[in-house]
Formats: sequence, C-alpha cells, structure tokens
Amino acid sequence: MLVPDTVVELGNTEVTEETSGLPVLARRQHIQRRLYRLFEHNCNTFTNEVAQFLTGRKIPSYITDLPSEVLSTPFGQILRPILDSIHISPPGGNIINGRHS
Repeated sequence: MLVPDTVVELGNTEVTEETSGLPVLARRQHIQRRLYRLFEHNCNTFTNEVAQFLTGRKIPSYITDLPSEVLSTPFGQILRPILDSIHISPPGGNIINGRHS
C-alpha cells in the first residue's frame, strides 16, 4: 500500500455521501471525454475540480503548477514534442490525440 508523503487538509464539506456521487461522476465523465494532456489537463485537474466542488477550496498551487514548472526547464522543452505526439486510449475505447482538436 502506498502512503502519501503529505496530506493537505482542504476543509469540510456540506455535501452528503448520498448526493456527492452523481456530480463527481458527471465531472469525471466530462473530464475523461475532454482532451487529456499529461502536463495541462491531468489527474490533478480532476482532483482540483472535485476539491472545489466538495469544499470550495482548490488544491495547492505547488501541485497544480508543477507541470508548467517542468515544461519551463530545458528538459521539459525537449520532452514536450514527444509528449504531444503520444495517443492515450482511456477506458471505454475512445482514442484521445495528444494534441488539441
């Protein structure tokens, strides 16, 4: 089992367990259909949106800004064209191109 290095408390929610599932699943479906890009639109995007829905607070910027920090390095600039050319096949069989459509 993986243990996180850090846990960030974002607060409490007024959303009940019974009602929280549908909006979260709807957001997840929406995000999965959108263009997944490792550095611009990734699991942290989903996590941030869910956190805002549940608590009204975003996840820390040191997490959401990390990809742009990586891309601003010389290595990130070399890596960018390679990542843009990768095709990702999410569950459900839809092929998502690494480029904006």
